[in-house]
Parts: sequence; structure tokens; C-alpha cells
Amino acid sequence: MAQTGNIFYNMNTADIPMEISIGGIYFPPIMFAILLGVLLAGIIAKLLNKFNLTRFIWHPPLFFIALSVVCTRIVEIFIIPV
Repeated sequence: MAQTGNIFYNMNTADIPMEISIGGIYFPPIMFAILLGVLLAGIIAKLLNKFNLTRFIWHPPLFFIALSVVCTRIVEIFIIPV
């Protein structure tokens, strides 16, 4: 069997949700990944503020956006496969 660069090459496509139904309304799984990513970034930002570590951050709103993107990607990889 040839090895490819994609680590998820042998993943069964039936395991990946194409849409999530809540009350008969269909939502894309990326929406939940984004919501969880922003929530996780908010928790991390609150902890950074609590310990006064945001004084080392040049532009906190820009940092929060970047942190949200990184947290969303982490959620996509480990929790909700998109």
C-alpha cells in the first residue's frame, strides 16, 4: 500500500458528519467548530487577563481573532472532523 502525505487517508467517510440536525434544522459541522473555537479562545483570553499576561500583547483584539482561528482549527482536528 502506498503511503500518502494525508494522515487521514484511510478514514472512513461515513464517520464524518455532513450536517447536524437539531429540531429538523440542518447545520454544517463547521458552525459548531467555530462556536467552540471562539468559546475556547474567550476562556483563554479571560485567563490571560486574570493573570495580567495581556500586557505583553501588542494588539489584543487582533490577538483574539488569531487565537479564535487557532482554537477553531484545534477543535476541527480533535473534536469535530470537518
